Amino acid sequence: MKIYGKNCVYEAIRAGHQINEIHILKDCRDNRFIEMCRDKKYHIFFDEKKDMDKVFGTQHQGYGAKVKDYEYQELDIALKKTQKRRIFLALDGLEDPHNLGAIIRSCDAFSIDGIILPKNHSVGITEVVAHVSTGAIEYVPIIMVNNLTQAILKLKENGYWAVGTDASAEMEPQDIDKTLDLVVVIGSEGFGMSRLVTKNCDYMIKIPMTGHVNSLNASVSAGIILAELV
Repeated sequence: MKIYGKNCVYEAIRAGHQINEIHILKDCRDNRFIEMCRDKKYHIFFDEKKDMDKVFGTQHQGYGAKVKDYEYQELDIALKKTQKRRIFLALDGLEDPHNLGAIIRSCDAFSIDGIILPKNHSVGITEVVAHVSTGAIEYVPIIMVNNLTQAILKLKENGYWAVGTDASAEMEPQDIDKTLDLVVVIGSEGFGMSRLVTKNCDYMIKIPMTGHVNSLNASVSAGIILAELV
């Protein structure tokens, strides 16, 4: 897998991700970064811009790497690694990689235990997701499940409360008991949450808005809700 962007590559190094090659723009003056790569004995290539653009696209900022593919974590394993206050985020039908990358950043910022994605009709881990996460993908477990409803039920069996999101809900994030272990569900921008997932939520919450456009994209909504719940 290819990753690109200074923060993304730096965090992969810092987190100990398996890195096969480091690519740096030929006229790079970041001696500290270069020495760090040399100390770790990576294979370093100093490339012309046109060559980096060809391999990594035009958003690489002069830094790219070829790394081991990111792996999905099993829900059972993620459950064993949770902290004292446990919160998972489930994404129901999210297909935009930019939204997922931004959500990963928010989940890292608020120490969320993991992001749960359904196998079908959902974006997975891609190069764009890794780039937009600016390295946060190294620290947030991504869990792929066959059936999101079954995953939510399993979490509920383990003491979690399911919190769904809908603009027509009466409750707001601050109404949720801050001591509860939660699985928070964000629906797709176009269709919201699926019927079965909604049916199995214990609470439904909304973000109070006073403007003219009564909608936020999924990543902004997730960031606001997680900040309030944490």
